[in-house]
Amino acid sequence: MSGAGALWGLIVGAGIAIAVAGYLARRPARLADRLVRGGSAPTTAMRGPVGALIDVTQPILDVVARFAGRERDGDASLARQLSRAGRPVDVTRYRIEQVIWAVGGVIAGVVLLVVVATRGQAPAPVLSLVLLAVFGFLGALLHGRRLASDIRRRGRHMSEQLPTAAELLAFAVSAGESPVAALDRVSTHLRGELADALADVVRDVRGGQPLVGALRGLADSSPSLDVTRFVDGIAIATERGTPMAEVLRAQAADARAAARRQLLESAGRKEILMLVPVVFFILPIVVIIALFPGIHGLKLTVS
Repeated sequence: MSGAGALWGLIVGAGIAIAVAGYLARRPARLADRLVRGGSAPTTAMRGPVGALIDVTQPILDVVARFAGRERDGDASLARQLSRAGRPVDVTRYRIEQVIWAVGGVIAGVVLLVVVATRGQAPAPVLSLVLLAVFGFLGALLHGRRLASDIRRRGRHMSEQLPTAAELLAFAVSAGESPVAALDRVSTHLRGELADALADVVRDVRGGQPLVGALRGLADSSPSLDVTRFVDGIAIATERGTPMAEVLRAQAADARAAARRQLLESAGRKEILMLVPVVFFILPIVVIIALFPGIHGLKLTVS
């Protein structure tokens, strides 16, 4: 009975915490958030319960940061990974999310122990602590794996969108537009990860940053090697005064060749998987269709 009561108390407490976090997430946005997002208030999906938790615990986090005195060595690397994943570069938010995932793993372990205890098979205290620690570590590990998966997914999407963006940029510059206007046009007419990154470059340039510096920032935050080479080529051409139209046409040709190469590599990796339906589905049906008349004829002859 005590185990069931603890489980119900855990469920009710989690529900109350989620309800309070959802209510706080719908509060009006702060002025700093509006300035960061160009005057638009972030939606509830952008902030979420974690954003509300950060708002509530921000004074405590500021005190801890002042007490620490300086950033940890891994914060710069983590900020770069968040930028490459397309997430807001907020190390504090990521740390809190990591703690939440670890706590979620511990809660899963507690639920498992309660279920085992209700059946009269309670493990030893030391074993229970070890199990909770393992579940918490697995929760934090899954959170890190999710970040790595987001980086790979964003890099794949940017590489897929690169040939189209390169072609449009080459056409726009050949028609007489400036590089910034061409980037603005491409980011307006395209949708996807690469279009959002180009829109950030245009926004930085209009905010006063040099075009080469904005392009270098995109190259540093891009998880795709093809996009990095493409942006570096544009930056070098801008620095040296090379005709931009010729450079973009060459870059577009390279992007198309890279896309074809990636398609061939993907087909080569999936060659064995493509044989599965042939070997296990199509081939047995063909064999059955070919042998059925003969087997049926043998049965008629025997009878």
